[in-house]
Amino acid sequence: MIEFSGDIPFLWRLSAESAEGYCSVSMVVPCPPETEVRDLTIETSVQSLSSDSSRSETEETLEWNQEDINLFVKLVNQRQMTANQPIHDTLRVDLTDPDIIDIIHVVAAAGFGVAFTSCGLLKDTDGSFPVHSFDVGSFASLNTINGFKSCVVVDVEDDDVVCVLLDDIDVRSADENDHISRHDLLLVKRSDILHPEFAESRTLPRGTVLH
Repeated sequence: MIEFSGDIPFLWRLSAESAEGYCSVSMVVPCPPETEVRDLTIETSVQSLSSDSSRSETEETLEWNQEDINLFVKLVNQRQMTANQPIHDTLRVDLTDPDIIDIIHVVAAAGFGVAFTSCGLLKDTDGSFPVHSFDVGSFASLNTINGFKSCVVVDVEDDDVVCVLLDDIDVRSADENDHISRHDLLLVKRSDILHPEFAESRTLPRGTVLH
């Protein structure tokens, strides 16, 4: 268990992955230099497409920016509230917890992933679903060609919303030979964002009326 009462000393490590300019993204927790404990590294499934050709050839270490920290803290606090755990001024994080590791994947995707267009992947909501109020860090659902899928909102600009998928989307039915994977980014519209309980793993929200 790691406790943070001030700045979170997390780092991102970008390592060369392919000649096409992709880098794998890992989270690094540096340990004090006076100790013999090695830095903790958590690999993610996220790949960053570098605009700088030199980055794809060498390893680069970056500090978490404020957007990374804010998203991480919000998702951790939401998880604790869901688990009926008290929220303290000091953030307590178990970096071996699978739920915390998944949050790290989401934050990495938000910072380094490339958003796919949602064209052909979503069903038209056509006003049949209740409006869902959300902001950055909110959990939500998308009505996809494979049913409702869970996601996390990570960026909002006017009518455009970027979310990190928490479920795979099989797009072969959309004349593709691939799939959109968990932790991929998807660019959607505000009207596409639905209440999180619509996701396939959940039941419809109580009292919800489709019309």
